[in-house]
Amino acid sequence: MYSDPHAAPFFLPGSNTGMLLLHGFTSTPQSVRYVGERLHAVSGATVLAPLLKGHGSSPEDLGQSCFKDWLGSAEEALEELGKHCRTIVAAGLSLGGTLALNMAIRHPDKVRAVTTINGSTGLYSAEHAVKFLESDSNIYFDGIGSDIRDDTAREICYDRIPAKAIRERYFLTLSTGMMLPLLKQPILILQSRTDHVVDPRNAERIAMECGSTDIRLRWLENSFHVATLDHDKDLIVNELADLLGRCDGFE
Repeated sequence: MYSDPHAAPFFLPGSNTGMLLLHGFTSTPQSVRYVGERLHAVSGATVLAPLLKGHGSSPEDLGQSCFKDWLGSAEEALEELGKHCRTIVAAGLSLGGTLALNMAIRHPDKVRAVTTINGSTGLYSAEHAVKFLESDSNIYFDGIGSDIRDDTAREICYDRIPAKAIRERYFLTLSTGMMLPLLKQPILILQSRTDHVVDPRNAERIAMECGSTDIRLRWLENSFHVATLDHDKDLIVNELADLLGRCDGFE
């Protein structure tokens, strides 16, 4: 569907420390490409950003995928990155942040630390909850992309979302939120103070309920939901580079 090469997955080889960088729901690696490329440049780390199944083609394809497919895409990328790196940090935007949390919890032997950027753990508004219970799988809702304060930036994403995919996202975010006490690795939580897609209270929930003793919560004051394309994108790069730099000291 997309002719823009920035929407494609990318792999940037570097050091033995790797960053798995996951895009969000209905989006593509374009939304995290700037951060990935800058992080690679400033840290020398290996960076891998896959395309989640059902994304980057059509809303209809998204409707044929499920949360297990999205986890599968992320886990395949984790395995691939493990062939090149001794230490791996999982990070992601929005649904990508949820997936990063999920993998850190279920694969603690492979994920040394985790970062969530405006990640969801199952806290939704009443209006969103109504959509989860929509029984007609042929229903489509309006897209949620390009929630960006910087009016010169845009996100490559679907303009429609199938009801089935919304239900799948709900199950994944809700179950991941319930598993937070099992997360023991160092965690960096980046959350936009103003976010029209994910309730900012998710950040506080992650900080309060995860089982880690190494927790950093940083509020993003100048970005909306797609912070990796917004005014705080370089701040995100710096925070991720700092986390990668600390990884060798983690036990």
